[in-house]
Amino acid sequence: MRHFYICLLLLGFLSASALASGDKGTKDIYTEQYITDIYMDEPKRALQLLDEAETKQALPIYKVDDLRSMVYSYLYQDKSAFHYARRAYVHDSISQNNPDHLLKMTITLADLSHTLSEYKESNRYSVEGLELARRLNDREAECKLLFCMGENKWMLSLKDEGYEFFDKAIALLDTTEDVKNKSMLSYFYGVKMGYLINDNRLEDALQIGLQREKLLDGMKGNPEVREAFLDQQYGYVYSKLSRICHLLGDVERGKEYHKKYRSTHAYNTPAGKRDATPYLLVTKQYQAVLDHCRDFKELMRRQDTLNIQYVGVLQREIDAYLALKDYEKVAALRASILSITDSIYRRDKTNVALELDNLYEVNEKEARIAEQAFQLTIRTITLVFILCISLLSLFFLWRMWVQNRKIKRKNQVLVERINEQMSMQTEMNRLQADAERVSEGQPFPETGQTEPEASDGNEEEARMNKMIFGKLDYIIKRDELYLSADISREELARMVKMNNTRFARMIKENTDTNLNGYLNNLRLNYAMHLLKEHPEYTLRAIAEASGINSMPTFHQLFKARTGMTPSEFKNAEKELRK
Repeated sequence: MRHFYICLLLLGFLSASALASGDKGTKDIYTEQYITDIYMDEPKRALQLLDEAETKQALPIYKVDDLRSMVYSYLYQDKSAFHYARRAYVHDSISQNNPDHLLKMTITLADLSHTLSEYKESNRYSVEGLELARRLNDREAECKLLFCMGENKWMLSLKDEGYEFFDKAIALLDTTEDVKNKSMLSYFYGVKMGYLINDNRLEDALQIGLQREKLLDGMKGNPEVREAFLDQQYGYVYSKLSRICHLLGDVERGKEYHKKYRSTHAYNTPAGKRDATPYLLVTKQYQAVLDHCRDFKELMRRQDTLNIQYVGVLQREIDAYLALKDYEKVAALRASILSITDSIYRRDKTNVALELDNLYEVNEKEARIAEQAFQLTIRTITLVFILCISLLSLFFLWRMWVQNRKIKRKNQVLVERINEQMSMQTEMNRLQADAERVSEGQPFPETGQTEPEASDGNEEEARMNKMIFGKLDYIIKRDELYLSADISREELARMVKMNNTRFARMIKENTDTNLNGYLNNLRLNYAMHLLKEHPEYTLRAIAEASGINSMPTFHQLFKARTGMTPSEFKNAEKELRK
C-alpha cells in the first residue's frame, strides 16, 4: 500500500510544485510544505532541514518525526521510517490533543509493519486505527486500514479472511462520488485482482477487473481526474484482463483487451511493455517478449538499478528463450541472475548496515537528549513535590487551627452547660440535705433478707426503695463515701439491711444505672469540682482524690460523661475565667 500512497502524494504535489515560485530564497524553508515539495528530489537536504528545524524548534517535534518517516520511506529505509513514525505516534498518544494526526501515524505504522513483514504487528495497528477512524468518522482512513488488514490476513495464509476484509473496504467506497476515493477504489480492485491471480482464482479476478474497468469508464470526462492517471489505470487493468481472458479460453476477448492496452500511452513506456509480457508469453509471442523486455532492461541500466524487477524481466527472457530452445542464452541469463542476486544481497546488507548505523547515531543523540530531559524532569518533579508538601503542610496547619478553634469553642459551651448542671445539682443536694436532717439518726427501716414474691410492679416496695435510697444517697454524699475506691456493694447493702438482689434493684430504679455507674457519677462530679477550684492540681492527683486510681479509666469515664477529656475541660475552664 505504501506505493499507492506515494503515487497519491506525487499526484498532489506535482501541481503544487508547478505553481511554486522559482525563487526559494524568500520562502521559509522550515515548513512542512517546503520539505514535502523537495523530499523526492533532495531527500538528504530534506533530512538536514528537519534536523535544523528540530534544533531551532521551527516545527513541532511530532511533525518533524512524521516528515522524517516520509523521507525515509521514500528512500526505502523502512526501519528508520518505522522508528520515526513510532516516535510521532507515541507523542500523539501521550498528548491526546491531535486525534487526526494520531490516526495518520497509526495508518503509517500499519503500512510500514506490513512492508517489514511484521503482519501481526501491522494488524494490531490496523485494529487500533480502525477504532479511532470510526470514532472520527473518517471513512477514507477506515477503508485503508480494512484493506491493510486484508493484506495481512492474506500474507498470514488466512486468505478467506483476507478477501473478506478486501470486500469490506471496497464496499465502503463502492458508491462514492469523490474522485480521490474512486482512485483509491481502483487501486483496491487492482491489488485484490493480483492476489486472486496468485491464488489461480481467474474467474474472480476477471470479475474484479471488469468492475475496475467500469469504475474507470465512469471517471472519464471528470475535470478533476488527470488524463495521465486515467490512462495508467486503464493500462494496469487491460494488461491483466488480456492474460486472464486468454487463460480462461476466451482468446478473442483476450486479444481485444490487449489491443485496448496497446492503445494506451502507458503501453508505450518501458514499464508498460514489461507489463504486456505475461500476455505475450501465454500467447507464445516469444520474440515480442524479448523485444519488450529489452526496452525495460535499457531503462534499468540507465538508472543503474539492480533490483527484483530487473530479475523478473530476466526470468521472462529465460522463459522466452526456453520456448525458443536457445539454451545458450538461457544459461547466460541464469548466470546474470545469480550475479545480480548476489549484488542485491550485498547491497541490501550494506543498506541495512547503513540504516542500523543511522539508527544507532539517532538513538545515541536521543539518549543524550532523554538524559537531559530526565534530569530536568527530576528537578521539576522535586520542586513541585516540595511545593506540594509545603502547600499540604500549610493546609493541614490551617485545618488543625480551624479544628482546634471549633473544639475550643465546643468545650467552652460544654463547660458552661456542665457548670449550670453542677449549680442545679448543688442546690438539689442542699434541699435533700435539709430534708434528710429531720430524720437524721433514725435507722433504715427493716426490709427483710428474703426476696418478696412478685416484686416487679410492687408499688409499696418501690416507695420504700425510694425512701431508703434517698437516705442512703444523703449519707454517701455527706460522708463522701464515694471517694473510697474500696467501697463495696455488700457493705452498702448491709447498711440499708437489704439483700444484694433487692439492693441492686433499688439502685437501678432510682439512678437508671448500676452501683458502679452511680458512684462513678459522684466521683466525676467531685473531680469536676476540683478541676474548677484547684486548677493547679495534677490530673492524677484529682483522679486519686476522686476515688479513681486508674488514669485510663478516669479519662474514659470523664470523656463519656462530658464529651471532652479532663485536660480539655481544665483548659476550657481557664478560658472562661479570662
